[in-house]
Order: sequence, then structure tokens, then C-alpha cells
Amino acid sequence: MVHACTRDCYDTCIFDDNHKPLDIFPFNGFTCSRGIADLKRNSLNRIDNVYIEGKPSSIDKALDLIAKEIRKRKKEEIIHVDYDGNQGLLTWYFPARLWNVLGAASIDYSICSSEGHEAIKLHYRNSIGALPEDFPKYDSFIIWGSELVFSFIHGWNLIKDKYKVTIDVRVSETAKRSDKYYIVKPGSDAYLAIGIMKRLFERNWVDLSLVDNPEELREYIFSFEDEEIEEATGLDSSKINELAEMYHYRRPLTIIGFALGRSINGGDAISLISLIPALIGMKKGFFYANSHGLGIDFRYLRGLHKHSPSRIVGMAEVGKEVEEGKITFMFVWNSNPLHSLPMSDRIYEAVKEGRLFLVVHDPYWSETAKIANVALPAPTYLEKEDVVYSYWHNYLVYNKPMLPKRGLTEVELMRMLAVKLEITDDVVFEDEWLAIGKATGVNVTELKTKGFVKLLPRYPEDKVRVKPFPDKLKKPNGNIIVFSSHPNYTNSQFKEIYGDRKGIVYNSEFEGIGYLSTKYGKVRVMFKRDASLPRGILFVHKSFLFDLDGKPINSILGFGKGKYGNTPIINTDSVETIKA
Repeated sequence: MVHACTRDCYDTCIFDDNHKPLDIFPFNGFTCSRGIADLKRNSLNRIDNVYIEGKPSSIDKALDLIAKEIRKRKKEEIIHVDYDGNQGLLTWYFPARLWNVLGAASIDYSICSSEGHEAIKLHYRNSIGALPEDFPKYDSFIIWGSELVFSFIHGWNLIKDKYKVTIDVRVSETAKRSDKYYIVKPGSDAYLAIGIMKRLFERNWVDLSLVDNPEELREYIFSFEDEEIEEATGLDSSKINELAEMYHYRRPLTIIGFALGRSINGGDAISLISLIPALIGMKKGFFYANSHGLGIDFRYLRGLHKHSPSRIVGMAEVGKEVEEGKITFMFVWNSNPLHSLPMSDRIYEAVKEGRLFLVVHDPYWSETAKIANVALPAPTYLEKEDVVYSYWHNYLVYNKPMLPKRGLTEVELMRMLAVKLEITDDVVFEDEWLAIGKATGVNVTELKTKGFVKLLPRYPEDKVRVKPFPDKLKKPNGNIIVFSSHPNYTNSQFKEIYGDRKGIVYNSEFEGIGYLSTKYGKVRVMFKRDASLPRGILFVHKSFLFDLDGKPINSILGFGKGKYGNTPIINTDSVETIKA
């Protein structure tokens, strides 16, 4: 028996029936502080019953109420908010079938890696890059905008003894453990990629066999003056030369972080960074996320082959639509939108004032579950069957439960609600294991017997398209918030084990209580001085996204989004600091 950590993480560790990490490549017999704590966490802070308006009730009464609230609304006012709290195909994807049959509004699933996926696909037609087996083949690595040592521990383990260079806007822990690091101005990564490619062209260090229109790329690159690039990045020409020399002489694997896609010019930066390896003749010379190249039909799993949402709402705009009354019913599973969505205080206020009916299905009392009109108990991954994929390796894992089930699985709940709504569509009631087989192409019996199988990666064979080029790059204004991962937390998870530290903002100037303010509002925070941070960088661990008064820090970030994948621009600028 095996099971897989289903958390939103590159590694997706595989465990034996004693919850011991399997000693196979690339997991190599160890896990992170979260994986170690899962058994202990499993019994803490659980939703242990059905609750209606904070009072214990029955599942039948809850489903009657939910069905009643759905029936009295237009489908465009109803939205399901689900994301990657659990990466299981039966937890995240398959349950969306009910809501697509209903024609409810859907989020666009953009908040994490969407911007980079879409930007890379413009050039490569797919976003798949290096697999774990490729990592040991390289003697050097460029880590661009990623806190690898915390968020990607098995990837880090494969490269920690190799030559490493980190590019970031702050001296991260990954930068400290690298052989060299370059600190650039926020939003300037696209300029730096242009500067590196310009040097490669100037020195004739290019191999143009992989790209389709090298002269058009050259013309675009040379439209930027050296002075403009240096001013934008904060790096002088010698530093840009060093990076170009590393690409030429060492041919490193470039690891591109998701954080870039949540930043100003993020999609353009990822687009241009991904072109650098191709310009020197390197196939699979980058790694971003591989899930879109494993052949899994996520659309089929969500039932989108037969039914479509009435409309798509960007994750950057859910709070705005709630505030405007366009969304009046929200069903949440596998997500904690009060923590993660921009402007999520609008959701809180709408529930409080009775303008939004909120249903949450969750194993734990998340911040969103605590304010729900209806809270429904869900099992954890240790308590239910599922199939788990990774966005790094290409193992597909059958997750067999090792503990008794508590609550209703997502599949069970959606089908029970479908019965209440008198929905009989085959899409909702198709055998979930048949759907898994169709969507993944694997033999489900073999998968369950062996515990895991390897999917065949799908790399396009065509030349790399150099276009489109960014039409206009922005310059950030004033202070900018930068979010990054913490070693003991996955987004809002594991506060039960490691505590809930609210509103800590690291910066180069202030110490003590004060405020962060934008045109959208202000939040009260605890400033901590960190001399290693450049002036104007306000660093926050994304696990601690509530201020000292319990208000989401996200509530001041606005509705900005990327131009390729609509990813919310969480690392936002124009933030004013006010010392109390």
C-alpha cells in the first residue's frame, strides 16, 4: 500500500503504509516538516459535524438548504471556488462536474502558475521542461525567483552540491545557500533576460537551430539600450556579462519560480527567461511546472467535454464581483479563499451582511469555514482514496487511505447534492474510476495494484517560436509587497502544528506596529527590520496573510492580473508604509 502527500507542492512525496517516505528517486527517503507533521495534524482543528449558521445540524437539512439557495438564484450568481489544497484528481477536479452541469460561474484557476504556463506555451506550445531524471545531468543551475530550499526540497536536494546562482529581489535563504546571487529590482526580470540574450547575440554565443525567427528576436532585443537595462534591473554591465558567460560556458538548467507570474511584468519575464536556453541550443533547458505535459485531460475530469460554466471569473476579481453583488452564492472546497484571494475582505463583509451565502466543505476549520453559513466535514487525504499527480515528476499515484474516514468525500457530497437538485446527468454519476482511466490513459487496476505508474511526458517537436514579444514593460511604483513560502507551512495549512503568526512584515526601515496602505484600504501589521532587504521591499510569508486585527492583508492588493494567464498580481506595488 502507498499513499501520496496531496498538497500543493512540487515534490508530491510517496509514502508506505506506515507513512514513511519511500526511498526511490527522486523522493530519496525523506520529507518536509509538513509531511512529518501530517499524522499529528490529522486529528486537530477538524470540522466534526455539519454546521448551519454555526450550530450542529444534519447533512440532509444542510443539503436541503443549499439546494433551496441554489434554486432561487440565477446560475450566473453562483460560483464554485476550488483550488489546490489537495492535488487529488477526485478531490479537486472531478467534483466540478456538478457545477458545470448546473452552468454555475467558475473561477479561472489562475492564482498560482497559470501566467507562466500560458507565457511559455506561446513559444513552446507546451510548458513542460526538465524532469527529475534530467536534473543530475546538469553541473550548474540558475534559480530565478524561487525559494527553492523551502518550497521544492527534493529538487533542492538534487542540486545542492552543484554550482548554483540565484536571481531574486531579496537575499532569500536560497540565495544565501547558492554560490552566487544577483539582487534585481522588482519587476525587472524581463529586462534582465533581454540583457542576457543581448550579450549572447553580441558575442556570437548563440545556436539558432532551435528558434524559428532569430533575426526578429535579435531586432527586438537590440531595441533596448544597455543603459535602460542597467537602470531597470539595478545591475551594472559586468553582472549581466557574468550571467551571459554562465549560460555560454556552463549551460545551466534554469529553474523559474511561480512567484514571477504573480509579479509586475511576470508573464513577460517568464516568457523571455524560457527563451534563453533555446537561444543557445538547449532543449528542455528550463523547469517551471510539468503538469500540462503529462497527458492528463483535466477538462474531461471537470466535465467540460459536455458542459460549460455560464461564465468565468478571474481569481483576481472574485472579491470585486462579490462586492458588486454579481456573486451571491459561493460553494468552496479544497480552498481557503479568505486567505488566498485578493480583496477577500469583500467576501467576509458580504457574508456578514447577508449578501453572500457561503458553503464550505473542508476537513479543517479554515478562516473561510469559520464564517460559512454552512460548513460540511471532509476527510483528509489520509482517510480517502484518490489519484495524485505532480507538477515536477511524472508519477501518477494511487492514494490508499490509512485512517478511518471522517466526513463526506467531495464525490459523495456532489452526488448527494445532485440528487437534491434532481440532476441525473451521466457526467455527475459516471464511475469516477472510469473517468480517471479515460483522463489519464492508465490502467486503473494496474495503478491500484502497483500503487503508482509513470506517465509519458509529451514534448512538442516544432521549433521554438520567438514571438510574441512584450509590447510594453512596466516600472513598479514605490514600495512593493513580496510574498514567499515558509518552511513549515503550505499556504494557510499547518497553523494547527506550528502556530499562527499574524501580520509580520519584514523591511529595511521600520520596527514595531504600523500600517500598510494602498488606495484599496489599510492593514495593521508588525514591522520587523531586516538589513538584508533592499529599501522598498516589504516581505511577507504567504502563510501569515492576516493583519493584527484579523483582516486579510490581501484586502489591499487590488484587482490587477497578468496578461497571459490572468494570474493575480499579488506582489503589488504602490504600497505606503505608516509607522504607528
